[in-house]
Amino acid sequence: MICLSALPHRTKQLVTIMMCVAAVCFSTSCDGTNQNATTTDTFESPMKSQAPRFIPAEVLVKFKDGISQERIASILKDNGIKVIAEIQRGRLYHVRILDDRSVESAINQLSSYREVEYAEPNYQYKSQK
Repeated sequence: MICLSALPHRTKQLVTIMMCVAAVCFSTSCDGTNQNATTTDTFESPMKSQAPRFIPAEVLVKFKDGISQERIASILKDNGIKVIAEIQRGRLYHVRILDDRSVESAINQLSSYREVEYAEPNYQYKSQK
């Protein structure tokens, strides 16, 4: 145990403050009745097995500048994809996969075209309550 009377005044103050902080930290982290504590089941763990976080059979596809509407229509038709909505003046499309391919497979196929800037799942976002 530390004998505070043998220490200089500043050191006594520092030791006292450190002991108080440690006591507060220990008591709030170990107190099982802490009403402000968040239980682990309040938040969903991102590692839990969940339904896909994207809408099945839907993809967002963005084409590079200068690609003609005819070429875009050809790429989509050749890949069995139907346009749901045109989002950015002929560059970004919300599309539906017409066959039973996975979203990942369709994205890989579309991304292989030099005309495609990117293809990604149509992610679902949910606000926390």
